Amino acid sequence: MHTLLVLSPFIILIILLLIRIPVGFALIIASIIEFTVTGNFFYFKLIPQILYSAMDKYTLLAIPFFIMTAEFLIGGEIVDLLFRLAAAFLGKLPGGVGIVSIAATMLFAGIQGSSAADAAAIGRIGTEGMKEEGYDDGFAASLIATSGTLAIMIPPSIAMIIYGSISQTSIGALFYAGIVPGVIAGIILMIYTAIVSQKRGYGKIREVFTNRDRWNLFKKSLGILALPVIVLYGFYTGKLTPTEIGTATAVYSLIIGLYLYKTITWRDVPKILLRTTYTTVTIFIIIAGAILFSKVLTQLKIPFLLFNFVKTHHLAPWEFLIFVSVVLYFLGMFMEGVALNVMTTPILVPIAVALGINPVHYGIVLIFNIEIALISPPVGLNLFVLSAATDVSLEKLYRNIWPFVLILIANLLLIIFYPQICLFLPKMILK
Repeated sequence: MHTLLVLSPFIILIILLLIRIPVGFALIIASIIEFTVTGNFFYFKLIPQILYSAMDKYTLLAIPFFIMTAEFLIGGEIVDLLFRLAAAFLGKLPGGVGIVSIAATMLFAGIQGSSAADAAAIGRIGTEGMKEEGYDDGFAASLIATSGTLAIMIPPSIAMIIYGSISQTSIGALFYAGIVPGVIAGIILMIYTAIVSQKRGYGKIREVFTNRDRWNLFKKSLGILALPVIVLYGFYTGKLTPTEIGTATAVYSLIIGLYLYKTITWRDVPKILLRTTYTTVTIFIIIAGAILFSKVLTQLKIPFLLFNFVKTHHLAPWEFLIFVSVVLYFLGMFMEGVALNVMTTPILVPIAVALGINPVHYGIVLIFNIEIALISPPVGLNLFVLSAATDVSLEKLYRNIWPFVLILIANLLLIIFYPQICLFLPKMILK
């Protein structure tokens, strides 16, 4: 009976998600139902205050500005420029088109913090380019869906901003901690793509680039490549808060979009602001709902039960992280990444810290788990994004995605057992 009581909020939530209630509202409705059934009217009366306080954090103001940055830069010419830049340097490698697509998503990841935006931006151009060279479209779309997840690992990252604001962890340290794991994950994806391409006879990029072409493309790309430098320099100097850095990148991207690359006009700005508002509101509703749902879990003493489980079984830090990853994987099969982040962070971070796990290390482990959730059926957001962008069916994506899920799991295990991979850079730079 006690087990059923503990599982009841998750059962209600899954039912609401299966009948296609939006994630944020499903979390709120499930919480209200649980408070009503358990007769906990103390929390019930505090719902408006909980929802308001969940979003009343200055750091979270960085989110709309990074979303705005992506919206200003998502124009076709800029995406094409990044794709051609990657092609000029990597196109002749085995599996050239696939490797170029991964490199392009990594470059775009470094200028905005949204996985869905990254996958959508590179999705059509990358998939079409691979299909022209004989790639199976299911493999091509699955590859870009996976490489698009690197947008939340390579800074700037909206997921890291959310985690840092909730756990009171330095967002600058998280940003620097994500660089090496993100690059390693990208390189492993490239190696896998090269092996598969050679085995299946997939082609390379046919266009020939001279050294002059490469230099000209690099010079033309400097305006866009300066964005990650601005972000990391802001945290390195400590002179700017995450919100101020987000504001600076949004203004900078507006200027280069209007005057340098001319991919947008002033007439486009109101539409971009409207899309930014819609995306921001969606994320903030999920954050508010997840905070409310975490109150339900606290009421059911789930943090206490987890702490007792860890204490009773004498879990080592690595054992705890694997246990948490298994739990997050199953939750991530049904839950959106923002909700997974907000709902579990207040519960699990205190236990991790009590075990001596660095909160920055735990944050990177969490981000990798969110990456896996983004491509895990049935809910994997990036799979839906790529299906819509490329007309590749979800069924075909579901069949092709599993090797990429295993690659991300291998990366996750690497970070769990070798935390210095993510910790050495912030320790060295942010002294």
